[in-house]
Amino acid sequence: MTARKTGNRSSDVERLVADSDSSSFAKLLGLKTIEAHRGYAVSSLKLSKKKHVNFQGGTHGAVLFAVADHACGICGNSMERKAVLLNLSMNYVSSPALGSIIEAEARMVHEGKTTGTMVISVKDRDGKLLAHCQTTIYFLSA
Repeated sequence: MTARKTGNRSSDVERLVADSDSSSFAKLLGLKTIEAHRGYAVSSLKLSKKKHVNFQGGTHGAVLFAVADHACGICGNSMERKAVLLNLSMNYVSSPALGSIIEAEARMVHEGKTTGTMVISVKDRDGKLLAHCQTTIYFLSA
């Protein structure tokens, strides 16, 4: 993980990443943060046949949602104020292979007084688009 100084103190972003990556849910799924700085985050997950399979034997769609949500949470909360997710709309494009590593890249595209908007792309390591998301977050403090 790389925390860059871009308006947020590096230690604040590093603490955010450490707290997010050590949550029980992140540990259960294997979510990790690769990079984070103000208004930007990349999270990853190695897909496992033991943890991430749906009833048809493929990757469960909720796994793609979870890695996108993980990046969203870090990106949104990197804006120097506490944020919560109001909406995440996901378009699934392709299914990743089990055993592969997937990454979600979240970018803040609008920071308003009380809400923000992000776009998130979920891709495999070869750059193949798996899902595209748009989110709305709510800032709990101005």
